[in-house]
Amino acid sequence: MKHFFYAVYVLFYTGAVFMAGIFVGQMLYRSRVSRQKRSESTAWPSSEGSNGEVGMPDPKAAVTARRR
Repeated sequence: MKHFFYAVYVLFYTGAVFMAGIFVGQMLYRSRVSRQKRSESTAWPSSEGSNGEVGMPDPKAAVTARRR
């Protein structure tokens, strides 16, 4: 009977460590993705045209860049 309880003990704590790893991994992944999205949203494409004129950037290109 002692071995049964030891097996339950080992399974319980290995499962707890596994779940903690999943939780920490999700937190790290979400923080990395939010950091990437934040950096992409602050990096605006150059609004300078091909002939050197500075004007409004193409709105379609800006939407496409934000979706990536």
